[in-house]
Amino acid sequence: MKKSKQLSDIFQRSDMSDEEFIQNLKLSHELAKKTVNCVRIQLSKAFGVPSEKLYPDDKFIDIISFPCWDWDMIELLFALEETLKIDIDEEQVPDWTAKNITLGQWIVEFLCCNFPESNTIRFI
Repeated sequence: MKKSKQLSDIFQRSDMSDEEFIQNLKLSHELAKKTVNCVRIQLSKAFGVPSEKLYPDDKFIDIISFPCWDWDMIELLFALEETLKIDIDEEQVPDWTAKNITLGQWIVEFLCCNFPESNTIRFI
């Protein structure tokens, strides 16, 4: 998302399924599917943006700048813990406040930090 992109622009763009999102990132594992779905749903609930309107190349910092009541990253982490049946500590959470990190990059880094033993997450 470009900085000038407005919330209304997000609503007008085409829907992207979780499968398309995952293919765009070249991910293939069930963990990736669960993670992408969970992240998109949680951000959708918090910021009132339909989950299918969130794209891999959207900057995380832009998404969290949309109006919302009160959002904290911990809510997303709790949902990920429940969905993935893991415990997450702060070393396993990529920097989501970095100016240029995209939603897709954050998800890939999250998976690499939390499932380093899984060689099947990414296509080679």
